[in-house]
Amino acid sequence: MKKVRSLFAVLLSVSMVSSMALCAGAEEKSAEDYSGTLVVYSPHDTDPLNAGIAAFEEAYPNVTVELVADGTGNLLNRIAAEADAPLADVLWGGGADSLAAYKDYFQPYEPSCIDLLDSSLYDPDYYWIGESPLPMVFLVNTDLVAEEDIPSSWADLADSKWEGQIVMADPASSGSAFTQLCTMLMLYGEESDDYAAGWDFVASLMDNLVITSSSSSAHKDVDAGEYAIGITLEKAAVQYDTSDSGHLAIVYPEDGTSAVPDGVAIVKDCPNQELAELFVEFVLSAECQTSQNVDYGRRPIRSDVEAEGLPTLDSITLMDYNFDYAANNKSDIIDLWKDLLVE
Repeated sequence: MKKVRSLFAVLLSVSMVSSMALCAGAEEKSAEDYSGTLVVYSPHDTDPLNAGIAAFEEAYPNVTVELVADGTGNLLNRIAAEADAPLADVLWGGGADSLAAYKDYFQPYEPSCIDLLDSSLYDPDYYWIGESPLPMVFLVNTDLVAEEDIPSSWADLADSKWEGQIVMADPASSGSAFTQLCTMLMLYGEESDDYAAGWDFVASLMDNLVITSSSSSAHKDVDAGEYAIGITLEKAAVQYDTSDSGHLAIVYPEDGTSAVPDGVAIVKDCPNQELAELFVEFVLSAECQTSQNVDYGRRPIRSDVEAEGLPTLDSITLMDYNFDYAANNKSDIIDLWKDLLVE
């Protein structure tokens, strides 16, 4: 998937026409009628992020996007700190469970394509909208791991032979890593006791884990041979052409994994409401969803856009992810995680 067959140039002419009246309830305007500066905060990987921004600016030539890229946790904390005088208009990306924990800092917006989205993949009051389901996977360097030793489950990661060989981002700063942590808690624990057995399982992994501040390390460092295994997002793993590389394998854990969507949300009292709504409509459009899938392995969220080059969700063992618990208890979960790091 490293080779990019960019559809943006082909689809922009379609997008510019279809986007003229994308905003539900808005007066019809031409693309050139929109103008100004839009501030987008995003934790997305550089290539799909820059491609999406460039496509939006080409579709709306009188709009300039100012981009702030950082980890989900850092961006959410920044939005909270700026709440009295918001600087950002839109947060594009970040696990929806993380966005839900900060929903007080967003404002509702119902996109025009809402009927094409599964109701489990957006906030019921439209404070955030899912824009790409994200199964969690393992990326394995097969130069370092024999075929018979490739882990097939989360439980396999607890084997002592992986001491210091499994890289994972820090859940305190990375939204995807927070979802990975909650996935393990919920697979091995129960809500009735705040997932105590899940915490025991995570504790059993700590000697094996290498925690990094950047979520990209979980796949880049495995590709480079610095670590044997990375816990990462499907969208990141598939950026490496595993069929041709000869040294990488993607594993969908057989004991279950989560597929919490990345979300997009409009910042409460943002400076550029109209442009923020326009951007949400754009990233949810069939054109953008198709391009992000074909070029960057991102899984579409719309029912009318088929995922290319990815296994169907019904072929993956998906666990019952307790979305409400993750969102409502995020700060406590992060505090317990920090306690584990210093033990």
